[in-house]
Amino acid sequence: MFTGIIEAIGQVIAMQPRAGDLRLQIGRGSLALHDVVLGESIAVNGVCLTVVAFSAEHFEADVSNETLRCTTLGALRVGSPVNLERAMRADGRFGGHLVSGHVDGVGEVRSITPESRSQIWRFRVPASLSRYIAAKGSVCIDGTSLTVNTVEADEFEANR
Repeated sequence: MFTGIIEAIGQVIAMQPRAGDLRLQIGRGSLALHDVVLGESIAVNGVCLTVVAFSAEHFEADVSNETLRCTTLGALRVGSPVNLERAMRADGRFGGHLVSGHVDGVGEVRSITPESRSQIWRFRVPASLSRYIAAKGSVCIDGTSLTVNTVEADEFEANR
């Protein structure tokens, strides 16, 4: 589980096709990796990935074709920035919302409107997912958990 609070911005260092899927090598940015272990989960743009190799400066994770189809990870390129969050500990503060890291689909940004010190973002989601979006509920966009302001059919708004 994750909180939807981004800990660091990393960067895609390498992308290696491997037996039909993909291995990503992610530069850690300012993410602390001093106590990472093999098999740990790290959210990359909100997608829960399993650490299969690491060093002091990066980690690697295998991404299945299913994950590439259902998320934005397939659109990444070497040099792309990515939002990073390590899995939350059960004995710590959550600090945000509960986020599983299991992505249900990809939406599209319809508009961005300035409002005071934030912005109202309007998103469209696939019709098959729209029934799961609730006003005052939460959604996770690229790893950032947001509270839903309003819902209208297959579109919703949230402040960022």
